[in-house]
Amino acid sequence: MNLKACILGAVVALAATAGPAFAWDLIGTRDVRDRTERDTIVVEGPRQFERIRLCVYRQPVHFIDLDVRFANGGHQDVSVRQRINPGECTRAIDLNGDDRNIASVSMVYEETSFRRRHATVRLFAE
Repeated sequence: MNLKACILGAVVALAATAGPAFAWDLIGTRDVRDRTERDTIVVEGPRQFERIRLCVYRQPVHFIDLDVRFANGGHQDVSVRQRINPGECTRAIDLNGDDRNIASVSMVYEETSFRRRHATVRLFAE
């Protein structure tokens, strides 16, 4: 393989991995505790989104369910049922309907032992 082909392959691979990461906007953050089983992230400002994902930091969180509330009064119930380890994210969750102006996202999760530490959950949207 020649040098030109190697460089082109590296650029294509970098664009494929880095591109989607830039499309996601951080729209909310919440520290979750081991004794609480429900927390809510309130989203400020009117902005339209097509999908969301939650990323976890510091400690693992076992999500059960999400309830996405929209500014127009509607909501979408999303079953997650997945343990997300620190540094990992949920799948991209498509939002239903025409008006996708998110007011809040409530998270239901199982209690896990955080050993006196908390986990940080960040809500991203695009």
